[in-house]
This record gives sequence, C-alpha cells and structure tokens, in this order.
Amino acid sequence: MDTNLLREVLARWASGVVVVATMTDSGRRHGMTASSFSAVALDPPLISICLTTTSTTQRLIEQSDIFTVSILGHDHEPIGRRFAGMDKSGTTDRFGQERWDTAQTGAPVLADAVGWLDCRVAARHEAGDHTIILGTVQAAATPRSAEPLIYHARTFCKLRNAMMQGVIQ
Repeated sequence: MDTNLLREVLARWASGVVVVATMTDSGRRHGMTASSFSAVALDPPLISICLTTTSTTQRLIEQSDIFTVSILGHDHEPIGRRFAGMDKSGTTDRFGQERWDTAQTGAPVLADAVGWLDCRVAARHEAGDHTIILGTVQAAATPRSAEPLIYHARTFCKLRNAMMQGVIQ
C-alpha cells in the first residue's frame, strides 16, 4: 500500500482534537495533541487512544499507567497547535499558558476543556507502528460547553452551528 495515498485518504476523515497528558516519575507534566481518541464502552467505562509506539507520550504512559484526555473546543486551536509542536513561538512549557488542574490520578487536565477524562491504563495492544491504549475512566467532567475543534484534511477547522446561524429552524 502506498503510504502517501493512505495518508491522503485518511485525511478525509474528520475527527475531534484532544490533548493526551501524563506525568513523569519526577512529577513533570507531558502531553501531545491527538485525534485518534474514541469511546469504547460505558460498562466498564473505557476509552481508547492510539499513539505512535516510539513517541515520548506513549513511553511515559507506559511507565506511569495513567493519562488524561482533554477535549478541545473551537477556541483552543492555539493549544492544539502548541501540543502538536506546530507553535514556532519558542515556548518551551506547553502547559504554561492556560490553567491546568490535577486530576484524581495526578495527571493534568485543561481547566476549561469542553470535557476531560482521567484514566488508568487497562490494556495495551501493539498495532503496526502504533500502540492502542485502553483506559479505564476514573473521573470525568464537562467544564464548559463549546463547539468542538475539528481536524480535517491536515488542518484545524471550526464546526459551524447551523441552528445558531438560523440556517436550520
């Protein structure tokens, strides 16, 4: 399979944007932007994330067995860019510009996220060059309501709410 063609086809799938975060053994926060997040089950409460097997985030989650998922709203594009390494401002502390709270497991969550989930690793599955991580949800919250930040065709997009614009009655 031609990997460039596969990337092009997969870029046509729109997804939400999250920040996956964890803690190091020394107590340092670490996180990355991800779009490969999904609900798995309500009973028991399980979610999944897929991370490149060689990524620092995947390695740190493997060591700590905890992670959080902060769901980004349409106004969080700068956060999404910064945690994806797309911010060229020279900022070294990705967590330094917003308020981050500490979840039950000790991992950081974005205080004004659209929603967040605090998880303990339930299972890991190797899948090619990625690791599928299943997390058992320990705590969750919806700090505020906002339209989602969407990733489509290799760019961040904002969903337009047709009802609020009067297009749909």
